[in-house]
Amino acid sequence: MIVRPLEPRDVDAVVARVRDRLSDDARRNPLLSAEFSDEHFSRALTDAADQTWVADDGGRIVGHLYGALLMSVEYGHGVWIGPDGVSFEDPDVLAELYATAGASWIASGALEHYAWVFDDAADSTHWHELGFARMHVRGVVALTEPRRHQLPPGYSLRRGGPDDLELALAIDETLDEAQRRGPSFSIVYEHQSRRDEMLEALEDDEVHHYVVEHAGEGVAQCLTFPLEPRRGSFEHTLHVSAVAVRPEHEHRGVAHALIDHALNDARASGFRYAETNWRVTNRRASAFWVRYGFRPTYVRLHRTIGAG
Repeated sequence: MIVRPLEPRDVDAVVARVRDRLSDDARRNPLLSAEFSDEHFSRALTDAADQTWVADDGGRIVGHLYGALLMSVEYGHGVWIGPDGVSFEDPDVLAELYATAGASWIASGALEHYAWVFDDAADSTHWHELGFARMHVRGVVALTEPRRHQLPPGYSLRRGGPDDLELALAIDETLDEAQRRGPSFSIVYEHQSRRDEMLEALEDDEVHHYVVEHAGEGVAQCLTFPLEPRRGSFEHTLHVSAVAVRPEHEHRGVAHALIDHALNDARASGFRYAETNWRVTNRRASAFWVRYGFRPTYVRLHRTIGAG
């Protein structure tokens, strides 16, 4: 077996492998979509041929690996492997693919490696053996019926907007504070782009900003927006983000009622599913989302080169 760059003659074999992979994921978890366009993926694969590696066993393709090189203030100079970015017949194939592709990524300066993997021990173990650890979980819930939780007395909910920028940043800081504490110990970098990104979100007509108020003060918020098409996710899926409640207003049912309201709005607008992500080391967030009804689908694994 050899690992080499993708060639035009390999495309059909890789397309078939990815189609089968995603179909198997959807069979194991009904909150994942098996919808797949051979033609669309074939074009995408051809466009990324210089960034895609294949494992060739005597002329038969037994695996592939593609990672998108991205620079992020929050996540560093890294490479991102999606659920459609990898396939392999056995762990040795994955190891050989990663050894070759990883060396190329490192040479380009990408030292943070991320991979979205089906959330099952049988799938993630092979990555753990390559030095990856669990980082974030993607959860999905079907919007099949109205949600009934109401805000406690004295609380009200309204839609926010660009004029709420300072409030949105202040409430968002409570989420950062929670991530800084153990066991997460997440380092949150303050940067101008955070303010710019929040303002851009609040000005976007597709983004809904929900604010909970108490005694005239904003005490909780969340942002929702339509999820862009991506393999493994259903059409008409809403993304739920930036859910935060000021500490003095926790444990009163505020977050549950806030998300209920946002998802009821989404369901009335034709959305069929909702997705969110949470950090696995944030045990309270993990317990909350699972208790609410979000079911894990994929887990984001992470490895920093040079750290262990």
